[in-house]
Amino acid sequence: MKSGLVMSYMAKDERRAAILNAAIKVALSDGFMNITTRKVSAELGAATGIIHHHFSSTAELRREVFRQFTLRDHQDVCNRIIGMTLPEQLFHLLDYSNTSPEDPAYKLWNDAWAEAVRDKALSQIYSDSLVMLHKTVVDVIEQGCHQGYFHPDTRTESIATKAWRLMSISFGAMSISDINPALLLPVSSAELLRNSIRSELGQKSITD
Repeated sequence: MKSGLVMSYMAKDERRAAILNAAIKVALSDGFMNITTRKVSAELGAATGIIHHHFSSTAELRREVFRQFTLRDHQDVCNRIIGMTLPEQLFHLLDYSNTSPEDPAYKLWNDAWAEAVRDKALSQIYSDSLVMLHKTVVDVIEQGCHQGYFHPDTRTESIATKAWRLMSISFGAMSISDINPALLLPVSSAELLRNSIRSELGQKSITD
């Protein structure tokens, strides 16, 4: 952990980054809504006053934690799909069938979703994360079209619209599984996504 003395010698941006790193650790271990200045300062090994100097409220700290978490999480996903074929990239961008509701990162997403319903500022950050994913999905589909993997009918509907629908199918299946796994088993969720990609993009096989 960072000591208060070390923190005092750090530049302002470095102190802010250290606070956010500590807060993300707290969020993943204790839950998003359990981010408090007391817990973050304990993780950081510094006085709570340092946190108050950078963030005016716990709500502001939570919002920035979630913003940074979404950026890192998205980058991690993008790194994991490097080297895959474009159809595989698309599938793995949208497939959550192997994600456990008990996974700390997954729980953080769900906790933030619940809070975003009440917090408009957090809701905007959540929306931004979806737009970021959507842009990546669209980019992969467009590359797949250029390379002959996908053949969507775009005469009446854009690739962007198809990408939103694929995301909605993926998130919907994930939500059903969260409520009751017996209603839609993970393998069924994955197959639903594969079939939806084939239907939307005119792809014969996910591994073509």
